[in-house]
Amino acid sequence: MGSPLDSRSVVITRSISQNESLRRLLEARGAHVVEVPLIAITEPEDEGRERDEVLQRLDDFDWIVVTSPNGADCVAPFIVASHAAGDAERFPSLAAVGEATARSLGVAVTLTAHPARAEVLAEQFPKGTGSVLVVHGNLADDSLSTSLSAKGWTVTQVVAYRTVQLRPTREMMLPAMTADVLLLASGSAASAWFDAFGTTTPPFVVVMGPSTAKVAAALGIDVSAVAPEQTLESMIETAERVLTEV
Repeated sequence: MGSPLDSRSVVITRSISQNESLRRLLEARGAHVVEVPLIAITEPEDEGRERDEVLQRLDDFDWIVVTSPNGADCVAPFIVASHAAGDAERFPSLAAVGEATARSLGVAVTLTAHPARAEVLAEQFPKGTGSVLVVHGNLADDSLSTSLSAKGWTVTQVVAYRTVQLRPTREMMLPAMTADVLLLASGSAASAWFDAFGTTTPPFVVVMGPSTAKVAAALGIDVSAVAPEQTLESMIETAERVLTEV
């Protein structure tokens, strides 16, 4: 039996660098993919100087906490360099928000949050008195760091990347408005959609995780379903379920 997404048009809004894996998963199910990149991942405002300075001394910390694959992509080269140097007496433990983030780090991770949410990692994180480096994007709030501080840790935060909104062209907007399904993988994507399209959406809107759903609801975007896991596969499976229930 084929996928409910077969012959359906699906709008994806992730950054160009992140769209490929999602597009391939959808096309494997027979979907017609409409790419409307609404966000881009760029360097922090200081071009990454603070990030690189902090990451060059990873061994100063007891834990490195990474909240997203984008952050992991920034951290991974410094992990490789530190291991290659071989002069550190110890290497910090690693914690990741979700399997995708853990995989992007490219090494064994001590603690991975399931499901992939920062509040889940905060709950699972042990109590302690050492130092923790939290690596995140510019749109992250302080809730994770506050939770870790409450458990006794001394927390340093660093912005590894910046998420910026893109304005779609008219040529991109027209096919998006006639699509069957809209997938929103982040709160920033929901905000960017609202800025470009308002509350007008395709008939079915599937979002990744409760934080994205919260942003969409606050903007007045009608969400059809929320993927229970913050993974591409879960978002696609949720879209299939919604279409099956029609």
